[in-house]
Amino acid sequence: MKRGENGNVSLSQERFTVNFRNAPPLQWKIPLTYSVAGQAPTSLLMTNKTAELKNIPADRALKLNVNGTGNYRVEYDGSSWNLLLGSLANLSVEDRVNLLSDAWALVQANRAALSLYLGLVEKLPASTELAEREQVINVVDFINRLLIGHPEREKFLGYARSLLRPSFDALGWDPKAGEPANAGNLRASLIAALGDLNDPEIVSGCRERFQKYLANPKSLPPDLRRPMFAVVARYADEATWNKLHELGLKTTSIEEKQNSYDALAGAIDPKLAKKTLPIALTDELPTSRALFLVSKVARQSEHPDIAWAFAAANMKALLAKADALAANSYAPSLFTFFSESARANELKAYAKANLPASSAREVVKAVDEVEFRSEFKQRLTPQLIAWIDNRPSLQ
Repeated sequence: MKRGENGNVSLSQERFTVNFRNAPPLQWKIPLTYSVAGQAPTSLLMTNKTAELKNIPADRALKLNVNGTGNYRVEYDGSSWNLLLGSLANLSVEDRVNLLSDAWALVQANRAALSLYLGLVEKLPASTELAEREQVINVVDFINRLLIGHPEREKFLGYARSLLRPSFDALGWDPKAGEPANAGNLRASLIAALGDLNDPEIVSGCRERFQKYLANPKSLPPDLRRPMFAVVARYADEATWNKLHELGLKTTSIEEKQNSYDALAGAIDPKLAKKTLPIALTDELPTSRALFLVSKVARQSEHPDIAWAFAAANMKALLAKADALAANSYAPSLFTFFSESARANELKAYAKANLPASSAREVVKAVDEVEFRSEFKQRLTPQLIAWIDNRPSLQ
C-alpha cells in the first residue's frame, strides 16, 4: 500500500512467496478489512489488481487486515509504517501479532531489511500477551539456530535475552494470584527460550529447581517440568544426563517419559548427543517416538552433523521403525537443520545413491530448505550484527 495526495491510498496485489523462484503470478478477489486510528473497521472486496482507499487522514495510522483475520500479507510504505509504530499501544494484540508476522515474512522474502522487524519488536508496549511474545520467541529461536557456529552468535544471544527477559521478569518463576490463564504457558515458553539463550539466572534457577524436584517431585509444577528439564539437560554433564535418563526409564507416565527423553535430545555436549542417539535403536520409547529422537537431536543439540552421521550409519534399522510415508521423508528431513549450501549437494548425492524415486519430492523440498537457510543466513547476519552494534545499551 502507498499513500498519495488528498487522502488517497493506492493498493496493489501480487503473489507473495518466500524462496519460490519464478512463481507464476496469481490474482484473487480479496475481502479486505482496514481501520483508521480512532475509527471503526471498514470492509472492501478487492476484485482487481489495484484498488484505492479515499479520505484517509495523512496523520492517522491505517491498519489493513484488521486483527489478522485475512489470508494475505501487507507491505506498508514508510510513512504508514511509522504511523503504525507510533500507535502500537492502541492496537489490539491480534493486530500487533499480524504486524510482527508480516514484517518477519517480508524479511524472509528479501522485501524488507531486518531492521523493519527488530524496530517493531523494540517498540512493542511492555506485555505478557502469549501470542505476541510467542511470535518473537519463535523468530529468536530460528535466528539462534541459524547462527550455530557463527563467531558473532554471542552478540545475538545477549541481544535476544534483552528482548525476552522483561516479559519473564514481569511474570516471575511462580504463578501470581489472578494472573491470566495462559500466563503459565508463556512462563514455560520464556524459560525454555531464555535457557536456550544461555541466560545465567534462568539456567541456575532451573538447576536449583531440578534438584528440589529430585527430592520432592511435587515441588515443580507439571507445566514447568518440560522446559526446566530441557534447560537442565541442555547444559548437562554426564551425571545429570544419567539422572534424566533414569527418570525417563522409571516413570510410567507417558508425558513424564517424553519430557525426559526430549530433554536428553537437547544436550549440547557432543559426547552426550552421541550417547542419546543410540536410544533410537532401542525399545525404550514407542516406535514412532524413537525414530524421531534423531530429528530432535539434530534440531536441539546444535549438532545436526552428529545426528546425520548416526542416521546414515543406522538407516536400515531406523527405517524399520517407519511407515512408508515417513520412510520417504526421513533422510531428507534430517538435512533441514543445516544452513550450509554444501549440505544440499550432499543430500542430492546421498539420494541418488540410496533413496527410492518415491523420495524425490521430499529431497527437492529439503534441498530448497537448506539452500534458503544458507542464503538467508548470509543475508541476515551482517544486518543483525550492525543492528546490535548500534544498540548503546548493549555495549
